Amino acid sequence: MTALVVGVVGAAAVVGVLAMPSSPPEHDDTIAAATARRDQPEEPRIVDDGTWTDDDIAYCRQQARTAASAAEERKHLAVSAGRVGLGSPGSDMVERSAHLLCSASRKPSHLCETYWRKQFIEAVKAYAVSFRDVSQQSYWSDYEVGRRAKEATGDTDWQSIADDIRQTTHEMAEMHAAIVAAFRSLIADGIIDPDDFGIFFGLGIPPEVAALIGDARRVKRVCG
Repeated sequence: MTALVVGVVGAAAVVGVLAMPSSPPEHDDTIAAATARRDQPEEPRIVDDGTWTDDDIAYCRQQARTAASAAEERKHLAVSAGRVGLGSPGSDMVERSAHLLCSASRKPSHLCETYWRKQFIEAVKAYAVSFRDVSQQSYWSDYEVGRRAKEATGDTDWQSIADDIRQTTHEMAEMHAAIVAAFRSLIADGIIDPDDFGIFFGLGIPPEVAALIGDARRVKRVCG
């Protein structure tokens, strides 16, 4: 283990993004470092045998710390260049999200075990609230406007012309999509039951969790 302002305000924002001047040359290297995509080393194939070992725990913790460290470094570089602007998701949010994604995707069937499943369910509940708050922030709306402008114009320099750390926001958006896909796959496999998120006997699922569940339904039963 995804509502923007539209109409006149949205149109004005798009125009504003497109009209912003290019970065001064002296900032180019710093901004390039702050917005560069992180290389993802090729991972060895993992056999999902239902276990969750100390090595798996350490791996997911390291994945989370690496993602958080990259977010912190980008913010530091942007602050140094005076380009913080509207900001980006905090490193703590990035860390928790990366850990949740790793837990959902590294060995999904380990969540058949009651202990790990309960921890995962609580982590999803916390993530759903955190992502709801992130998606309501101005930098998230600004990122979405910029992304749509890029798609409409084919602009390849959109990372540099804005004042916020778009790459971290972009990676958070990609991570969220991956979390949702992994979470719904767990539901389809019968590993996670949407009723587990109900406030009372499966009823009253919080809207932020319901958004993650979508129309996912169990189609098979992986757990014994």
